Amino acid sequence: MSISKRQEEILELLNEHTFLTVEKLSEMTYTSPSSIRRDLTKLQNLSLIKRTHGGASIFNAINQSVPLNSRMSKNIAEKRKIAKKAASLLHDGQSVMLDGSSTAGFLVPYIAGHRDMIVFTNNMLTAINAINYGISTYCTGGFSVERSAVLSGTQAYKTVSEIHPDIFFFSSQSLSKNGMISDPIAEENYIRKLMLENAKFSVFLCDSEKFGAESLYELTTLDKIDVCVFDKPFPELKTKCKIII
Repeated sequence: MSISKRQEEILELLNEHTFLTVEKLSEMTYTSPSSIRRDLTKLQNLSLIKRTHGGASIFNAINQSVPLNSRMSKNIAEKRKIAKKAASLLHDGQSVMLDGSSTAGFLVPYIAGHRDMIVFTNNMLTAINAINYGISTYCTGGFSVERSAVLSGTQAYKTVSEIHPDIFFFSSQSLSKNGMISDPIAEENYIRKLMLENAKFSVFLCDSEKFGAESLYELTTLDKIDVCVFDKPFPELKTKCKIII
């Protein structure tokens, strides 16, 4: 489900200030309090914010297991920049796997700009967005990870193991300076491993907030990935992987 420009602005303001009242958001966005309340209701229904008495707060934790849907609200500009650069790897007739990350989800409009594309994903919101763009779309099925739109579990693993996409776009929560990619959520990490095993070409998408971090579960290393796309340079990084910035 897409969000409006004003709702994106609200998310960015909440990311910056952590908590804001309805009145303050109304003042900062030049919008009526009633419209702000409707925006907050939609964002809460998408699990992007937490409504509190008189205002709202953002889910905000670094390198921890946080509500997955809240990631869509973070670093929107950087993720769009990364998606635009990664889109140079798309061409007509591809089968495309997108993992559950919000970063991969930003590729949907670019995929829609090509003919005869097929999208596979374990993110229900990404799947709905792709369908709305008219893309042939398959969702993996499975159970909801931490009550989010991201799916994992036995059914998802079985589906993914039978798919061999032309290209796989994925992200994760941490990238160490030695090129280790890791994540704090075991179920999400494992399904990415299966996606990587079957993909003909893999692309790692990573915004700079994740640079230099390490999470509990190791996924892989950049040296085993075909291409990585960043929003800015990572000077300390040691890898042989091709980098697009």
